Amino acid sequence: MIKKITFLLFITFTLSTNAQTTTDFSIVKTATSDVKIPGNWQQLNTIDDSGQTYLKNSEGVIIAIAQNPKKAYSFFKSNKSGFENVKLFYVWDSDYMKESKFKTDKIKENPEAEYIIWKYNDGKLENVFLFGSAKDNFLNLLVCTTIWDEDKKVLFLENLYQLNK
Repeated sequence: MIKKITFLLFITFTLSTNAQTTTDFSIVKTATSDVKIPGNWQQLNTIDDSGQTYLKNSEGVIIAIAQNPKKAYSFFKSNKSGFENVKLFYVWDSDYMKESKFKTDKIKENPEAEYIIWKYNDGKLENVFLFGSAKDNFLNLLVCTTIWDEDKKVLFLENLYQLNK
């Protein structure tokens, strides 16, 4: 009887241990709070004026993350909703890219989750952004790589946003 119980406990422990998945996270300190990123990412640099921190993973994928107070932006309207302000952020930044002669395109928007995904091409890469609302802050997420296709970039950005909203 004790052998049966020991065997059953061993099987149960083995199955539960194998069923557990551990995910590593990297943490980026932003102007307002920490942002959690699934996987192992090495910090490259931070741009002081935008607050964007660039990171790279072992695949060579480069991402950038910034989280800044909404009130720090000239276009911010306190009487507008989170999503309306995200739209203003998108127009402000995409207009700047167009003035710089870059091609831009909106990929997706989600008013309920308060984000817009868009891209610009700098002549070398298609840079895919997610601009979202996270309480009193804008969350600015970027993927710039040729390693991932657009669908994978969008999925990564949506998951990263949901993790940090």
